[in-house]
Amino acid sequence: MAKIRMLPDALIGKIAAGEVVERPAAAIKELVENSLDAGAQNISVEIRDGGIEAFRVTDDGCGIDESDLRMAFERHATSKIRTEADLDAIDTLGFRGEALASIAAVGRVTLTTRTRERETGLRVQNDGGTISSIREVACAPGTSILVKDLFFNVPVRRGFLKKPTTEGGAVTELMTRLFLSRPDVSFRYLSGGKLIYHSPGDGRMDSAVLSIYGVHAVKSMRKVEGHSGGVLVQGYVGIGENARGNRGGESFFINGRLMRSPLLSGALEDACRERVMIGKYPICALYLTMPYETVNVNVHPNKLEVRFRDDQAVRDAVYTLVKDALRDRDAFQRPVEMPLTRPTPEDALPPVPAASTVKSAPAAVQVQTLASVPGVSMSEKPLPVYRPIESKPSSVYAAPQRQEELPPLRTQLSMTQSAGMKGIPLSTAVTPPASAPQEKKESAETADTRTETYKGEPTREEQLTSLPPDLPQPMKIFGAVFQTFILIEYADHLLMVDQHAVHERLLFDRMMKAYETQRAGQEMLVPYVMDATKREMQILEENRELLEGIGLTVEPFGENEVAIRSVPVVLGENETASFLRDAVAELESGRFPGADKKRAAILQMACKHAVKGGEPLPESLLRSLVEEMVDKKVTPTCPHGRPLVVSISHTELDKKFKRIQ
Repeated sequence: MAKIRMLPDALIGKIAAGEVVERPAAAIKELVENSLDAGAQNISVEIRDGGIEAFRVTDDGCGIDESDLRMAFERHATSKIRTEADLDAIDTLGFRGEALASIAAVGRVTLTTRTRERETGLRVQNDGGTISSIREVACAPGTSILVKDLFFNVPVRRGFLKKPTTEGGAVTELMTRLFLSRPDVSFRYLSGGKLIYHSPGDGRMDSAVLSIYGVHAVKSMRKVEGHSGGVLVQGYVGIGENARGNRGGESFFINGRLMRSPLLSGALEDACRERVMIGKYPICALYLTMPYETVNVNVHPNKLEVRFRDDQAVRDAVYTLVKDALRDRDAFQRPVEMPLTRPTPEDALPPVPAASTVKSAPAAVQVQTLASVPGVSMSEKPLPVYRPIESKPSSVYAAPQRQEELPPLRTQLSMTQSAGMKGIPLSTAVTPPASAPQEKKESAETADTRTETYKGEPTREEQLTSLPPDLPQPMKIFGAVFQTFILIEYADHLLMVDQHAVHERLLFDRMMKAYETQRAGQEMLVPYVMDATKREMQILEENRELLEGIGLTVEPFGENEVAIRSVPVVLGENETASFLRDAVAELESGRFPGADKKRAAILQMACKHAVKGGEPLPESLLRSLVEEMVDKKVTPTCPHGRPLVVSISHTELDKKFKRIQ
């Protein structure tokens, strides 16, 4: 065996860098977190070739004192903690004292800094962990760190980096999350001299979300706000059309720190189940605030992993509050809007905050780019000029804005005969409310002058929204087109209802309610004996009462075996002994045992017994489906996540037929 000996400091630094600096995005994350800890209000990040050749992080924070410059590049040197007790309540983003030392060990680092007490700044050159020069320079207060040739002295590590586009994509994804993590800080992110993202830093969560996802996504996202179990949860969740094909749109921030957590992702996806399509995932920007001592962020050097003192309390808080935010009064409250006309360029632009609301950045943040650094060539492109969108004069007709919610529904429905369509005879006359605008038959003359009427009179949508909120509106059902979609006129909208999706939702809710309280178990004539590990036996013993409540009775049988004496009954069928393995796995992940299996069985049965698309239905069944949907105020999606109702506004139809401009 070889003799044990100490490794050289240079080699130790390169090994330690492997834990912190995996790629340019990881190094940028550490530097931005240091800027935030320094109290920066304006932070600029610029990269070249995905950050492989060069990247710079500039801030207007407190700067680094001259006496601390050399110490800042030492390993395990930090100003964030002092005693061992500080590790129990970490309230800063960086605290290990490894980031700058690790980055300098594998790159060429130029650090320029100035405190507000000094008239001039200092510039430090560090190549591969060795400081070569320190000199005075003119600069703005704050710190700017330029890193070139990452892994220049570790060619094997550099060879494992991906293409510049891939590495740049990782930096972009990181920056979007950093933008969201601190709405009170103004960020600028540039790639190749081009401005990619810019956040106003006005302290509003919706402004940060808007800068990343755009105005249309923000309008349809649900706001989450509340507290449970000592956890404050705030933010936004996107479902439906906002859902993505992976979990890349899920962003969680704990006490201002970006985190990855399978526990939080599971709670979010369970709460959004039935509101997104199968195979899709919701997007979110959720901010969790909790006592620092209840969360452990010191799990891994990259500080992306986290552990909670009470996993179940955190999971329940996220699940409950997100579920409440997604709860609609009925399927008509937020129908899926189907625009028939494309938005104008002005309508497509997100609103830009006024100049007074954007914090001014120091000169170093505004004008200094990688192109100004010797040895780094980068074409400089002019930054885009933002201007507020001027509102149109009130004398000119403006299309009514999209309504988030439609008025309350009347439970009594009218079925009317539509010209050119196989409708349903009127069986019960429904008189509109006295205060509602009476429908008038439109003559040719009226049709020709309707545009002029819009200019001088309130629109029909404006008249409807002026009614008292509790006043029901009349509804007309015209029948079904393609023997699939039920056509309804309601509150100046044409609604199309998927008959299969509605029936499936009604059946699913009915069966779930019927089996929700079912806890009976089927006694086995001969107990089934199966092997179990020590860990499985411990979980079964800790949850004995819970398992017996769902009809699963398990007793120890020998040292490494358990005897199953009863199993649950789901939909009239006895579960096999394999149910025990599934129950243990679900208990370990914090789920209620058997819930997923029960839901899957009920979902399959509801889908199988629901009326199909293309199946002709009598008028009585069409009426019954719509009436029950209104009365039950069902969830606006089927159990698979598909929408029940699609809406086309009267204004959209007028635009399509060129009746209005």
